[in-house]
Amino acid sequence: MRKIIHIDMDAFYASIEQRDHPEYRGKPLAVGYAGDRGGGSCCQL
Repeated sequence: MRKIIHIDMDAFYASIEQRDHPEYRGKPLAVGYAGDRGGGSCCQL
């Protein structure tokens, strides 16, 4: 089985979620996908 791993070094997706949802600012945040092939894609602590 082949696996592709993406490391989001600047937490782009977490930054976008914080922009769209200000209540997330200042809290640990993980962004993922709930589909069959999904997993956590980035986090910001």
